[in-house]
Amino acid sequence: MKLQIITPQGIRHNGEASRVQFRSAQGLMEVLDGHAPMIAELRAGTVTTDAETFDCGDGVVKVENNEVKIICE
Repeated sequence: MKLQIITPQGIRHNGEASRVQFRSAQGLMEVLDGHAPMIAELRAGTVTTDAETFDCGDGVVKVENNEVKIICE
């Protein structure tokens, strides 16, 4: 699936991932290929993919059409 991480400084990551894990207001969440559409509140912490990790501040995660878009501080 496509993963895009956007910060106030610009696009931090724009690539492919088969797994994205992050901390939401409801706890630890993981999105896999083909995940149902959703919007979640992102809590500051680490966003982990199958190959990389990123530190992100609070923000929003949107999953739709096999794309994950993270907008964070």
